[in-house]
Amino acid sequence: MPLINLIRHGETDQPGLLLGRTDSALSAAGWKQFERQTSARNWSVVVSSPLRRARESAEKLARERHLDLAIDPDWSELDFGEWDGRPISELNADPAIAEAIAALYRSSEAPGPPDGESWEALQARIARGLGRVLEQDRADNALVVTHGGPIRAALSVACAFPFNSLWALRIDHGARVTLRVEAGEEGAFWGEIVEIVQA
Repeated sequence: MPLINLIRHGETDQPGLLLGRTDSALSAAGWKQFERQTSARNWSVVVSSPLRRARESAEKLARERHLDLAIDPDWSELDFGEWDGRPISELNADPAIAEAIAALYRSSEAPGPPDGESWEALQARIARGLGRVLEQDRADNALVVTHGGPIRAALSVACAFPFNSLWALRIDHGARVTLRVEAGEEGAFWGEIVEIVQA
């Protein structure tokens, strides 16, 4: 059964912001986190979110290891719409926005941010992304460089984690989550967590 390693990008050069589609770069510490997770490991193929904080480290790794790299928009972070790129402290200072953000993390059925994306939409595209990873010729040991939201969505899709339980899992910047996954019938997946390693 194929192993899929999901790595959350390292810390960025814009700490304290709500980063969805805002295209930040990695900080020096973020590059070191990624290198610690990848220096002693090998993969057959690399897939990455197109966002810079994930893509640049994936490109460097693929180039140095002579691996195929696929850039897949379905592995992008949740789109936070009007909240995207704003300081988290500023958002939480507005009671209405703070409550809407809290609701987003309480229920998978909560509406997404204004002009943004819902959890259900994120899950749907992560299911597509997982399917494409498994369809690749050398998907037996794949690396996906992505974000916190997509990793949690992948756990929900592949391992049937209930939404509320996802927030009990610590997934720091640079964390690696290894899943054993196979595609079932009618687009369903079966998966298990092999390990979670913080950077």
